[in-house]
Amino acid sequence: MSVPSPARRRVCAAILAATLASGAVVALGGSAATAAELPDTFLSTAATTWHYSDDNTDPAAGSPDRLVWTQAGFDDSAWKTAAGAFGAKNGQPTGIGSGFPINTLLNQYIAGTTDDVPTFHFRTAVDIDAKQLEAIDGLSATLTYDDAVQVFVNGEKVAGFVDEKVEAAPEAQRNLMYAGNSGGDPVTSTFTIDADDLVAGENTIAVALYQDRITSSDIYFDFQSLTPMIAGVEPVASYDDVVLTIGADESTRNVTWYTNVDTAQSLQYAPGTDATSFPASGITTVPATGGLTSSNEYNRRAALQGLAENTTYLYRVGSEAGGWSDVKSFSTASFSGDYGFLFFGDPQIGASGNAERDGQGWADTLDIAEQTYPDSELLFSAGDQVNTASSETEYGYYLAPEQLSSIPTVPVNGNHDVGSKAYAQHYTVPNLDETAGSATSGTSSGGDYWFMYKDVLYVVLNTNSNDDQSHIDFMEKVVAEHGADAKWQVLAFHHSIYSVASHVYDTQIERLRNALPTAISDLGFDLVLQGHDHSYTRTYLIKDGELADATEVPGQAEVSAGEGEVLYVTANSASGSKYYDVKAPDAWYGSVINQEKVRNYSHVEVTDDSITVTTLRSQANGTASPVNSVVDEVTLVRDDVTAPEIAFPAESEVVQGEKFDALAGVTATDERDGDVSASLEVEGSVDTDVLGSYDLVYTATDAAGNTATAERTVSVVEAPVVAPAKPSVTVSGEAVQGGKITIAGTGFTPGDSVSVVVHSDPVDLGSFTVAANGTLAASWTIPVAFEAGAHTIVVTLPDGSTVEATFTIAAAAASGAAGSDALATTGAELPLAIGGIALLLLVVGGVLVARRRLVANRD
Repeated sequence: MSVPSPARRRVCAAILAATLASGAVVALGGSAATAAELPDTFLSTAATTWHYSDDNTDPAAGSPDRLVWTQAGFDDSAWKTAAGAFGAKNGQPTGIGSGFPINTLLNQYIAGTTDDVPTFHFRTAVDIDAKQLEAIDGLSATLTYDDAVQVFVNGEKVAGFVDEKVEAAPEAQRNLMYAGNSGGDPVTSTFTIDADDLVAGENTIAVALYQDRITSSDIYFDFQSLTPMIAGVEPVASYDDVVLTIGADESTRNVTWYTNVDTAQSLQYAPGTDATSFPASGITTVPATGGLTSSNEYNRRAALQGLAENTTYLYRVGSEAGGWSDVKSFSTASFSGDYGFLFFGDPQIGASGNAERDGQGWADTLDIAEQTYPDSELLFSAGDQVNTASSETEYGYYLAPEQLSSIPTVPVNGNHDVGSKAYAQHYTVPNLDETAGSATSGTSSGGDYWFMYKDVLYVVLNTNSNDDQSHIDFMEKVVAEHGADAKWQVLAFHHSIYSVASHVYDTQIERLRNALPTAISDLGFDLVLQGHDHSYTRTYLIKDGELADATEVPGQAEVSAGEGEVLYVTANSASGSKYYDVKAPDAWYGSVINQEKVRNYSHVEVTDDSITVTTLRSQANGTASPVNSVVDEVTLVRDDVTAPEIAFPAESEVVQGEKFDALAGVTATDERDGDVSASLEVEGSVDTDVLGSYDLVYTATDAAGNTATAERTVSVVEAPVVAPAKPSVTVSGEAVQGGKITIAGTGFTPGDSVSVVVHSDPVDLGSFTVAANGTLAASWTIPVAFEAGAHTIVVTLPDGSTVEATFTIAAAAASGAAGSDALATTGAELPLAIGGIALLLLVVGGVLVARRRLVANRD
């Protein structure tokens, strides 16, 4: 991964490259600047000689004006002189790092002691003639320092970095005091000097360099350049540190970036997947806001809103006039359902003393995590993104990986982040309340914030603020307003209250450990994500600051949380910049403790029913523990406090004498476990031989041990009196003249003698005996000359009642007169056999005559 050079990134691009040639000076022609010659820089590391004082004295001692030493008339002839860069590491000229060479060794210690000199003083002069001054808008300066610095031009302060303590101190103490933050690598910053602060002729540049404490290991100062900003020339815009942060919900994002020019800029975004070119249509343009940063650059921020789910977007920042940044992309996922995110502990770029190496470790962890979990939807950082709050060099390495501009990040404000406005200037977070967990000073960052993502409520606290009640009030307000809409509640803050390493006994940690856990339990938080201690700890479930379940075993793979029971996770270093040894291995809350001093990251999988935290190594610990081997995995579920529901069949009666199964049709379902019908048990019985009511008691149990009972009353009733089925008759077959039909009856009384008549003529088909199964069967061949149309078969029972069936006879198709005449003249007999009775139908002279005779088994 390519990481931009911090020096290149931070040099204010105030002069067009085409305007300033590579030579020492540039001649300007035309207008008021005619004949003015401007150098590349009025000051440089190697070519500038400085007068400096490193003897632990106040250069304004005895003067009522503490800034007398920054003015042109001050006598610095007794000071030492040399070219930069200046510095010392434990009293030696080496050891700070290859990126910070020391040309002149400073006297680091107060004479006769091992205490660091608190403040070093530097002076030099820059000549700017009248024509040059007329040709410029000002000067762009770049310097590198450790730990804090103030810069003066002609007696006026023009810049200050990490100098909050200086400004807060009494005036008489400001020239000789400790100030700044304990940092790692020296920090590079840029600033501008307006032309109004300069004079034609000699300009005095004075610098006060501060150690942060009496035992600081190093000191460094390098004033690298003082570049002319040509009047009337539009500066070339640069866009650095582009970072995508979470929005208020899954349909929004925020983008923040740094730029070297104070011009109107915008964010443009559109659906698309080809990052080699920006879309020509469907573009949304959002004007950016922002201003001057604490590093004398400019920041801009804008929101992406109304995003569609499952969509890839391209975006860029800048303007038509100043040009656009490289095209970047990000994708939304479904706005509901299961999802995962990545959780990282303390990258703290620069903590090792080598920011570049820390940045490489951080980038490597991000690459491994994203490759392993490519669908991760958030990057959650536990705080301490950088080692020195004001270090733009460290921010450059932290924000360099591509993931920071393509996956929304959730930044937590760590103790190494808070000491500058840089944290607030680099990140745009949703629903920020700057009064809750407020900034500790006018130059620090602060505030608590929250967001909702896929029905999970996230609350992020700035625990650098010692106003614990403001945190509690903020949590109470957010949960009261949004907790009912959340299926889970996740809390994050930097200062781990349940870790086991270096900070376990810190006064601040013990205060937080006493102040927050009861509120966290009462408000229903499920998971707390923390950092600060550079070692991994997963707790047992904790309620109100105490062990929730004494039966929970160390490293339990699944923990079931009851009301108010919370899981706390403290992450190890994601960059490898710093690790802390375990100090409290027997801490009562430590379920899993791990410190192998290799980089870690965690993947958090969220479903409706569980949260699974899997912590893995992004750096191998020998062959037995390779990259992506698991450090710890735990699944958090909720105790199912709702008993199963038992449902009964609608029918609660059983007929006397019938069989009865008390469990047939009875079901039990549980909100978490689903169908638990197999657990059903029943007390009581039903005697189906005896009429009456019987009470049964059913019991069902879910996997969490919740039991439901329900009562059911079953009645044994007499069998209903069923009226005999009324006999019925059907006619089938060929209902045509000359065709054969079948008469079938059911439901008759076996053995009864019944008569069958074709009612219309009538034709008596005779008497028949009902078979033993209650059926009646007869057939009849319809005479050819029988009248076509509707006819009725009437069956008369012994009691005189009748059963009827209607059928329709269709005329036979003509088949030739000879056939019909022959049948009529020969007097042919047409037999009809019904139950052993034969009917002879004789057609004589066109008259149908019926005769009955006994036949044996004839049709």
